[in-house]
Amino acid sequence: MRLAIVLFGALAVATPSAAGSRRVDVGGFKLNLHCVGNGSPVVVLDAGAGDSSDTWDWVVPDVRRFTRVCTYDRAGLGKSDAGPFPRTSDRIADELERLLVGAQVSGPYVLVGHSFGGLNMRLFASRHPESVAGLVLVDATPEDFPAKEAALRTQGENEKLRTARSLGTPTFRSELDAMPASASLVRAARPTESQVVVLSAAHAEDSPAFRDTWAALQRQMVAAFPHARQVLADRSGHYIQYDQPELVVDAIRDLVNGSKTAPSPGPHGSSD
Repeated sequence: MRLAIVLFGALAVATPSAAGSRRVDVGGFKLNLHCVGNGSPVVVLDAGAGDSSDTWDWVVPDVRRFTRVCTYDRAGLGKSDAGPFPRTSDRIADELERLLVGAQVSGPYVLVGHSFGGLNMRLFASRHPESVAGLVLVDATPEDFPAKEAALRTQGENEKLRTARSLGTPTFRSELDAMPASASLVRAARPTESQVVVLSAAHAEDSPAFRDTWAALQRQMVAAFPHARQVLADRSGHYIQYDQPELVVDAIRDLVNGSKTAPSPGPHGSSD
């Protein structure tokens, strides 16, 4: 769905639910966390704007075969409670830190972010460099895209956006509205020194103007990291994890394997 692109102290108490899943208190509200598999580093996945952790269902089964993998629902989405507004990457990165600490899911982490989730994970990585073994950006929103996006929308896309906003949750609308602020935070943050894989979709069904702008911004994003490589998902729309999930799995595997030959940032593991 093009919309998701475009706009795109106290110890927390964890309560068990379904196998591998639990709801964790992060300060007056609970976030849904699902962890499966064994191994280190732990892979943590964040979805696009307004999306739940279900968007990773075609990736998790393969990743769990070679390491531990955790998905979660941001506040106000999926099975998580609503959280404070506005829903900026600043707030989301802070909540993710509290979630991982409260659930005793320790680093190092390979962080994976799709679309808006890429902004969140980039900010988290810049704030916790000692805990990050790698970063996979799945057609992630470049920090300079929100300012350019409006000019690329057609009249039909504007109408689709208006409809989606009216039908969407307050959390979804807030994430979209906060996108420029989130992008500004990422632009000002220090890029991670860890290995980065940027997966970029071909967007064959989008307009030439959109494809050209998106491709240029993806290349610019790659250049912002000291240690990054780009992989083109040539048969994918925005949701690479649906169209070519094997590319996401392969990128994660490469970073997990690579981290095993690098110095560890500290003790790690999980108690789920």
